[in-house]
Amino acid sequence: MEPIVLFGIQFTLSLVAYSLIAFWYVAPRLSRLPRELALVPLLWVHAFRTVGGTILAPGAVAAGVPTEFRTMIGFGDLITALLALIALAALRTRLPGALGFVWLCVIVGMLDTLNAIVQSVRFNVFTYALGVNWVIVTIYVPALLVTSLLIFMQLLDRNRSTMKG
Repeated sequence: MEPIVLFGIQFTLSLVAYSLIAFWYVAPRLSRLPRELALVPLLWVHAFRTVGGTILAPGAVAAGVPTEFRTMIGFGDLITALLALIALAALRTRLPGALGFVWLCVIVGMLDTLNAIVQSVRFNVFTYALGVNWVIVTIYVPALLVTSLLIFMQLLDRNRSTMKG
């Protein structure tokens, strides 16, 4: 089987599974919470984007994977993880403008994820040995996409209550 076909199957099945979990179980429960509290578990998923930095480690992927690609992907994930932690701290401390940090995190994260997908095809990286990064892309990235959608839904819902006090 061609690697890109295998990737497509695994990615799609993971995306469907996470979507079902999100809309059958997660979204209904989060809808009962104030927006700031509902965003917290969704942001925690992004705080662990540090795992994407694995691609920067020597030997983590085949030597043929272009350095430009590895650098772009690794640092994009590390920056997004940092933004998620900042957003979580801002929400936890009820910092005025905390939602602004959430917006920054989810926009940067979504742009990074979409860029990673495009660049993966551009650099034809699925023809190289990717090690654990294959699992990250086929299992974790779909979770990032689904939780990003849920974050956007929380942020854009004008009927959402906010925390008082």
